[in-house]
Amino acid sequence: MILADGDTFPTENDVCIVGAGPVGLALALRLETLGLNVIVLERGSGETSTPDVPANTEFRNGHHALSEAVSRPGIGGTSALWGGRCVELDDLDFQPRAHVPYSGWPISHDEVRPYYKEAYKFLTCSTGELPSESLGLSDSAVVVDAMERWSKHPALGPHYSQRLARSRNVTVVPSATVTSIDLDAQGDHVQSLALKNAGRAAKVSAKVFVLAGGGLENARLLLSLQTARPDVAARFSTSLGRFYQGHLTGYIAILKFADPRKARSLSFRSDDEGYSYRQRLQIAPELQADKKLLNTVFWIDALSIADPVHGSGALSLCYLFLATSGLYRRMSKGLAPTARGLGNVDKQQHWRNIRQNARWPVELWQATRDLLKRRTKTHQTLFNPKGRYLLRYHAEQVPNPESRVLLKPQSPGSSQAALSVDYRVVDQDIDSVLTSHDLLDAWLRRNRIGQLEYIHPLAERRQAVMAQAFDGYHQIGLSRMADNPNDGPVDRNCKLHGVANLYVAGSGVFPTGGHANPTLPAVALALRLAEQVATTLKWYTVS
Repeated sequence: MILADGDTFPTENDVCIVGAGPVGLALALRLETLGLNVIVLERGSGETSTPDVPANTEFRNGHHALSEAVSRPGIGGTSALWGGRCVELDDLDFQPRAHVPYSGWPISHDEVRPYYKEAYKFLTCSTGELPSESLGLSDSAVVVDAMERWSKHPALGPHYSQRLARSRNVTVVPSATVTSIDLDAQGDHVQSLALKNAGRAAKVSAKVFVLAGGGLENARLLLSLQTARPDVAARFSTSLGRFYQGHLTGYIAILKFADPRKARSLSFRSDDEGYSYRQRLQIAPELQADKKLLNTVFWIDALSIADPVHGSGALSLCYLFLATSGLYRRMSKGLAPTARGLGNVDKQQHWRNIRQNARWPVELWQATRDLLKRRTKTHQTLFNPKGRYLLRYHAEQVPNPESRVLLKPQSPGSSQAALSVDYRVVDQDIDSVLTSHDLLDAWLRRNRIGQLEYIHPLAERRQAVMAQAFDGYHQIGLSRMADNPNDGPVDRNCKLHGVANLYVAGSGVFPTGGHANPTLPAVALALRLAEQVATTLKWYTVS
């Protein structure tokens, strides 16, 4: 059920979950199927609809997005902002790598992999095998079938709200902001959570507690616990709130295919059930190790038809017609990428594209049809007859203990501790992106697939990557898992070291992030955690 303001909380709870985002919802609904009573505390009210209000959070540099861009309160949480991309982690992400300091998970990929299918289903993705194309190559320096799947219903609040409203075992408490974690005298057991609910103070008790409020919010609560109980936090204080990672992403090159038809292998496709997916390019694990690279993936994005860099006379003609008729502003969603920004629109270059392309009358029909498809279908790659596409990179960051969050003195009248975020990007992050592009370019040329055309001169590329290094959406590493509490505050089962009934869920427990968007693996880990919690509670009941 979903409580209304003023309703009484259940007093007999097996599990209390903080946060009703994708991870919290997946955990709650799985625990329900395992026969447990669950209470979910969500600081937003109802289904996600309004931007987040920064909760006393300061950002120390320009690399981190503001709170309203990375977090959304309400049932479904940040899934309201999420595009729906689902990507599995790689085996190498779990392994210690000599060139990646602080790498290696305390668990293997095999311990997470069995939960992907259920995670795909929860996130409304295809669960079947996806066909891939080899591009007809035997050169294995680049992996050509690194897959991404896309959710049919990315906003999970509206999708699951009716099920939650009907549930007898899951109780969602909206407008519930957790203010502190109350431990027993020994500090090894959580007794209750203190919260503010619709302006009134309250406490919630349960047998087990799980923090699933997102990387920053989980860190805020754990750092507050560290301040309140330094005797307890001494077990893990050296690792808490550190190793903050995200992903570097952006464009520094155009991929020009020698045969424009090859682009279709890397374009959006649909399976038999209508689910969207796409192949991407990835530097092979062996080459990553040899060149000391971080895990990076690439995919193609169609250039905006307004950007004459696409080189197609047919696309230029479409743009000039729409712009002249006044239809472009009404039909454009304003999301298609450009090489150097929309200020780069050069109508003379569009006319040159038309004059230099004798086949534009033949290609115009295909271009018009593709543009109309993009109006009705979310995932559709606009085919470019000239084979020119922006190359998007999505790159891992190295775990850095100096990339961190800290508590600040609490503001008067605030119910939560203030947070200072120092999210950093280092030279190794930038070097890996640049070298990965060069290796991909060499592979494209060697196999006569195409080549990269860099957008910036060599001397400006490093700064171009740094200028686009902007995250805070993925919030990895702040409460990382490790067998040794000096290396991470939670253990291999996501339990806080030294506290018997407090767990942490979400991408914050990842020791490293790989190239994958973290939602899918975070949900998979939550499903694994649900089974562990159910087993623990059963053992307590029996004993």
